[in-house]
Amino acid sequence: MRTHLLGLLARVTAGILFPLVLGASGCCGCPMGLCTSLMKGLPGPGSSPPTTGPSLGVGGGAGASEAEAEEGEPSAPLAPEGAQAERQPVHGSAQEPSLSLDSRLPMRGALQKQANGKTRFVPHSATAAAPIGDGSSFVVAGVTGLWQHDTKTLAKRSRLVPGPVLDVAAAPDGTRFAYTLSGGRVRVVEYPSLKQSAAATVDVPVRMRFSADGKHVAFGSESDTVTLLDVATGKTHVFDTDEDVNDVFPMPDRPGEVAYASDDDEFAIVDVLKGRKVFGSEPLVERWRSTNRPFFTMRDQQAVAYDPVTKTLIGGGDDNMLWRVDDLRGSPSIRSPIELGGNVVEIACCAGQTAVDRAAYVAVDDLRVRAVALDGRLGPQFGPLMSSVGSFKIRIALVPSGDLLIAPQGTLYRWVPRTGEALRSSDYAAPAALSASALDADTVYVLCDTGVCMVHRVAHGAPAADVETVILGDLPGLGMRAILPFDGGTRAIVTSKDNKLRLVYLASGGALEAPIDTSAEASFGEKYARRDGGTHGCILPGGDVYEITASPRGARKVGTAAGSGPVSSFNWDVASKRWRIGRGAHGFVYVP
Repeated sequence: MRTHLLGLLARVTAGILFPLVLGASGCCGCPMGLCTSLMKGLPGPGSSPPTTGPSLGVGGGAGASEAEAEEGEPSAPLAPEGAQAERQPVHGSAQEPSLSLDSRLPMRGALQKQANGKTRFVPHSATAAAPIGDGSSFVVAGVTGLWQHDTKTLAKRSRLVPGPVLDVAAAPDGTRFAYTLSGGRVRVVEYPSLKQSAAATVDVPVRMRFSADGKHVAFGSESDTVTLLDVATGKTHVFDTDEDVNDVFPMPDRPGEVAYASDDDEFAIVDVLKGRKVFGSEPLVERWRSTNRPFFTMRDQQAVAYDPVTKTLIGGGDDNMLWRVDDLRGSPSIRSPIELGGNVVEIACCAGQTAVDRAAYVAVDDLRVRAVALDGRLGPQFGPLMSSVGSFKIRIALVPSGDLLIAPQGTLYRWVPRTGEALRSSDYAAPAALSASALDADTVYVLCDTGVCMVHRVAHGAPAADVETVILGDLPGLGMRAILPFDGGTRAIVTSKDNKLRLVYLASGGALEAPIDTSAEASFGEKYARRDGGTHGCILPGGDVYEITASPRGARKVGTAAGSGPVSSFNWDVASKRWRIGRGAHGFVYVP
């Protein structure tokens, strides 16, 4: 069983082409059979695609109050906050999307009160998105709240719930949605009235989905449970799977049954109401393995879905395979899996009105999304956003118009498979790409893009739903190596020029100061450590130790660490009042 710690680390650590017109559950299809004709030229079943091309609930603001959110029983419908400033989306190609930020645009986020009572700037980051109503709007769950957007323009319209919100899902007809807060608190809200219709507390879910009729919500948890919520009564039923559950999918043909993908190396179906397992993929996979790949081992399954039109059960996970089970209610059989070049982490099912046109959108962990017909042919592709596979998270949702909402690594896109167009929201950042220094008074960011680094700052103040950073100017140097904070709010931003370290100081509330060049070699691999409120140390790979001070401004060499081998540790030793360096087989040495 995967431990909760490993699961957390994995999270810490997103012309005319196959013109599917998508619906949340296949409401729309390919007009005049265009999909069928275009699919004839695509690779056949079981073919591999070309190798090229390609977490989660408190803040200030309006909507349900913080007290109501804690109690979980808001007495009135959600109260949307006022309209936010609009920003144009970034247009691009689905084959060349990027996670990088435009450093010349202000970053956006919320000022949120923290547990220690202080206010901090938190960049907007998207966890999941779901279309609501007729699809002209959608909601985004993220660390700063639950936000409503315009689907066509991606404009942020209002915040419905203060953040953080762990997840969001919507009923296929768009008439209600559910969101999850910390501690597994779930709220189901009617749309467009925004009136709460159900509330419950479940094991903290990693995934939730509505049933096809919108009457139930299924939850999967790393606490080894599948939970089914009856929206009308508010009652929950729980099934213990004995393994971490990574995805759930309510079966549309049998209310009460839920398909799930788990760390038990299979996808399965359980009757939650009767408390029994009714299907498991392991025997079918083992039968296929014995004939086709004797040394193949199935691994953790991460995603599962079921298509009621073709009656196909779909699953995928860490074995890089997309599996399809036919005749589920009769004599189940498994087809040769489709290899997609990475771990399958998400399945959005399904598109097209007829069995011939049915397709799913499948995401793999290099942040790539691929249209896959249920007979195995491959269609349009979005991404990849990463050059290699890894523990990269991505969520996708089908929009009635035929577009897809894609939330990879905290960012947000709308992809149009018919044209290949990809629009990126300018509101959401990729947190892993940010270099920041947060103090009591403000937060400073250094964003680098296309060789230019810009310095941003946002002052901390009263809680606010949507604020922007102020751009102080470009960083005069090559790249950004460290941001060193001093008492009083001054910072030294370390960059380089002519292969030497360069310091650019920024006083609290002030402007960027003139750069100061040092004699320190700018070879990557240096380490930094704080001595006191006015001094930081820097040790270079060769062993030279420098002290960087706020007063006077600048850096001076204080010695060289003896020995050879890489520097394993670097810190100020209070007892000896010297820098303590761990270096290779020499143990600890001290400077000066």
